[in-house]
Amino acid sequence: MNEPTITCPNCRTEIRFTESLAAPLLTATRQQYQQLLAQKDHEIAKRE
Repeated sequence: MNEPTITCPNCRTEIRFTESLAAPLLTATRQQYQQLLAQKDHEIAKRE
């Protein structure tokens, strides 16, 4: 199975999107959405 790749916008180098590269991005995105969800929950709780 081929690993997904991303292309560097500056030098056009193909970079394999491996688990080790994806893990920090996934963690950061997960934390961002959890904060957003918690904020929305807090706003809804204030209305009730």
